[in-house]
Amino acid sequence: MTTTFKCQLRYTLLGQLLLCLALSANLVRAESRNVGDGPVDVTFLGHSTGGQASVFLAGVVEAVRRTYPGSNVYAEPGNAAGNLASLLNGRGAYTMVSEVSLKRAFEGQAPFQQKFPPGSLTAIGKNAPNIIATCVYGRKKFLDEHNVDSFSDLVENEVPMRLSIAQTGNLWVRSTVDAMFSYFDKTTKDVERWGGKLAPVPTSPSNDLMRDGRLDVIITACGLPSGSITELASVQEINFIPMSRELAEHVADEMWSTVDTIPAGTYPFYDQDLIVPFSSFVIVAGSEATYDNAYKIAKSLYEQNEYYRSFHRSLANAEREELPDVGNLELHPGAEAFYREVGLLD
Repeated sequence: MTTTFKCQLRYTLLGQLLLCLALSANLVRAESRNVGDGPVDVTFLGHSTGGQASVFLAGVVEAVRRTYPGSNVYAEPGNAAGNLASLLNGRGAYTMVSEVSLKRAFEGQAPFQQKFPPGSLTAIGKNAPNIIATCVYGRKKFLDEHNVDSFSDLVENEVPMRLSIAQTGNLWVRSTVDAMFSYFDKTTKDVERWGGKLAPVPTSPSNDLMRDGRLDVIITACGLPSGSITELASVQEINFIPMSRELAEHVADEMWSTVDTIPAGTYPFYDQDLIVPFSSFVIVAGSEATYDNAYKIAKSLYEQNEYYRSFHRSLANAEREELPDVGNLELHPGAEAFYREVGLLD
C-alpha cells in the first residue's frame, strides 16, 4: 500500500467520521423536535413527607402534570442516599437531591461505600437554586460573654460552647459542619477537647434547647426566612454568627455549592448582610431515564416556572434561566436538547 494511498484512506475515514458526527448531531436536534405531546409516566424517588424537599418535588410533579395532562407522575417517599443508590443500580429513573449529596456520592464519602462512576448520573435541571442557606446563630448573652463577633472567634479562642451539629443522618448539615472546622484544621472533636459539648440533635429540638438556655450555638440549614428562627428570636435573644468570605468559599468548594448573601433585614433582629454558603436542589436522572421523559420534565420546569415558584416562598428566585446550570454533572441529552431549543444553551 503506497504512502499516498494510505493518506487518502486516512482522509476518507476522517471525512466519514466527521460526517457521522454531523449526522448524529442533526439526529439529536431532530429527535428533540419529534418528542410528542403525550402524557408522561414517571415516578420520582422522593423524600420524607412534610419537609421542604418534599414540597419542592411536589411542585415538579405538578408542573409535569400541568404541561402534559393525563400524566401518571408522582413521588414516592425515600431519602437522598437511598434514592441515589437506586438510580445507580437501575431501580429508578429520577430523583431530586442537594449538591452535597451528589458530591458525597461521587467521592465515595459516607454513607456511600464506593465512588459513583463518572457519568453514571446526569441532570435534568437545577430546580431550586440557592435554596438552602447555612445558618449559624447563638444566644446573644453567651456570645457577648465570650466576645464572639465571628465564627473564627469561636474556634480560634476555643470557646467552650454547647453546639448543635444536627443528627447523624443529616448529610447537608454534617458536611457543612465538617467543612467549617476543616478550614481551621480542626474537627468537632476539638470542641469537646476544649471543654464544649456536641448536641447531635435536629434543628427544631435544638431551637427548643436554646430557648431554654441549654444550648449556645446552632449550625443548621434553612430556607429564607426561616420561621423557626424567627419564632426562637421572639422568646430568646439570639444573634447570627458571621463567617468570613474565605471561610464561606472554603465550605462552598467542599460542598459543590455557591456563596451568596442573606440580605440585611431578612430577620428583624439582624441588620447586616451575611455571606454564607448556599446549596441547591437538582433533578437527577439514572440510566433508566428516557430521552423523551427527560425532555418533557425539562420543558415542564421551564414552562411552569411561575406556577412552580408559587409552591414555597423559598422558590421565589428560582429563575428558569438557571435550570441548565447543574454544576459538576452533565445534562441528560433530552434535557440538554430542550434547553438548546429555547436558547438557554448555545
